[in-house]
Amino acid sequence: MGTQYVLCPHNCFRVEDMFNIIVKMDANQKAFLVKVRAAMQGYFGPDQKRIDHALQVSLYAEELLAYVDADPVITLAAAYLHDIGIPEAERKHGSSSGKWQEIEGPPIASEILADLDAEEAFTEQVVAIVASHHTRNGVDSPEFRVIWDADALVNFAEVLPSKSEAQIEMLLQQHMVTEPGFRIARRIFIKDTESHRRCLKGQRPAILP
Repeated sequence: MGTQYVLCPHNCFRVEDMFNIIVKMDANQKAFLVKVRAAMQGYFGPDQKRIDHALQVSLYAEELLAYVDADPVITLAAAYLHDIGIPEAERKHGSSSGKWQEIEGPPIASEILADLDAEEAFTEQVVAIVASHHTRNGVDSPEFRVIWDADALVNFAEVLPSKSEAQIEMLLQQHMVTEPGFRIARRIFIKDTESHRRCLKGQRPAILP
């Protein structure tokens, strides 16, 4: 018997199924990403809010990687580390604004990846995303575009519930930079179903809405 796929009420594959079917990584790459994720969690320590955000962005990044031709290891490492500069930004500048994140994050991300023996070229690409993840078109790469949209999909859950459907549509058209990201955002934030309402409350279901 072949692989069994669990479908959601809307006949969608689970994100994990789609990612594993389409995106291929070897055991060493998967093990490396486990270490990156653990390093992120260790760095944030008790700050569960930051950890949860990074993990949510990584889940959306996995979903987008099923449709966007980007390097999955660079993309997911950047997903785990994109906000790694927040603690230093808050400590040094009293603010977690994107500008300070982009300044304080790269040295920390670089150090984490060096400790994990990442290759220099790989580290440079991840750090470039960390250094620009609040700057639209900050890096001209599919990996950056996946992170931009994945981060937006998480952050929009906090800002879109109070807006009208027309306002949401306009914001999505202005902000999203990949077609799959735009389609996913419309599915989450415009359709009025219980699963979409849970997404709007920041409670992303285990399976796609």
